[in-house]
Amino acid sequence: MNIHNKKFIRIVFFFLLFILISSCQNKEKINPKAYITNQGDNTVSIVDLKNLKVIKTLEVGIAPLGITLLNKKKLGFIGNVGTDDISVINTNTDQIIKTIKLNTAPLSLTSSPDESKVFVTDWFKNNILIISVEEMKVVNSIKVGVTPSGIAFNAKYNYLIVTNRDANTVEIYDNNNKLIKKLSTGEHPFGVYTKGKYAFTANVYDDTITIINLEKWSTQTIKVGAHPYNIMTHNNLGFVTNTVDDTLSIIDLKTNKELKQIRTGETPENLDLHKDLNLLVVTNWGSDSISIYNLNDLILIKQIKTGAQSRSFGDFILH
Repeated sequence: MNIHNKKFIRIVFFFLLFILISSCQNKEKINPKAYITNQGDNTVSIVDLKNLKVIKTLEVGIAPLGITLLNKKKLGFIGNVGTDDISVINTNTDQIIKTIKLNTAPLSLTSSPDESKVFVTDWFKNNILIISVEEMKVVNSIKVGVTPSGIAFNAKYNYLIVTNRDANTVEIYDNNNKLIKKLSTGEHPFGVYTKGKYAFTANVYDDTITIINLEKWSTQTIKVGAHPYNIMTHNNLGFVTNTVDDTLSIIDLKTNKELKQIRTGETPENLDLHKDLNLLVVTNWGSDSISIYNLNDLILIKQIKTGAQSRSFGDFILH
């Protein structure tokens, strides 16, 4: 074989390899999924967000509630409050690969940006449990305030942020698990979200959200709908689930004022979004469903029936 034929074969080989890799990457991009924990029937509904339908129902532990997804590692961690354990899902195969036993009921979950750790709020013992993803077991814990509820990791500052519902506070911990700041919020803060230099809490009892500046350690409170449960932001808008009103408050983050409320299913609790598909997904505990909106105009695209008491407290969309 002469040198020209070898070059031609090499070019063809690398071209085919490029096509194969691109094909695999495209498949991942066009088949994003949402994992919906159904506390009432001990399952997780897996929703294809491109075709907007449930593609699988997976049995997990008793009363699944919290969730965090590790996009790079293709893993999902599901907190089961009825069996005091974590179900670990391989999101490529959508099979349970591990059950991590705890000595308490897991409430909310989040993960570190490098996906090496998963953090779990322990409501009953006022702890944060730290799970090593490599070892698949609890390796450490942090003593926190009263009834830790929502939890989120701020990638900008490497802060772990926790709401203490019955103390009306939010606590911020550094990368060494040291408390660096405790701030007052509205009454009974539950869900928490953080991005850039801000953190946000949804305060159930006084129908407000608290906006926290993580540089200045200043706070501002805004009125929303009845019994807000969770919050997240996108661009210059904030979205807040109002569980009693069955609505979503839309917040202008430039003026920090509520613009309007839009209807959801019954008892909306948690929410996540997929930026590439321009989708906002809300879980509806009361109507056993999720509501899917177009992020551009916030028009309802579809409401999909999932399982009993759909919750997904945490990040639940696989990107």
